Amino acid sequence: MSRGKESMPDTRRPYPRLVTVKFTSRLRFDLGRDQEHVRADSIAELLAELEHRHGDSFRHWSEHYKIFVNGSSIATLHGSNTKLADGDEVVFLLPVAGG
Repeated sequence: MSRGKESMPDTRRPYPRLVTVKFTSRLRFDLGRDQEHVRADSIAELLAELEHRHGDSFRHWSEHYKIFVNGSSIATLHGSNTKLADGDEVVFLLPVAGG
């Protein structure tokens, strides 16, 4: 009886995670939508994809927004290296100041 190689399941993902991105304030107005779905494995990949899709409209405002993943600021996670999972919700919020 000959033994062949045991096949191991392929655990690599064939595509990045699908996340929901929500836009608020001026960014929502400039992009003409309040949300969209994007495939990305990290915040860095997400930002690159959104810049590719929306160009200057996104690039100009994105640096002024705070980014939250499932309600947690990426500043308290791993910044742009924060990993994303299927079904995550990423929200861009414009900080408001005044009094």
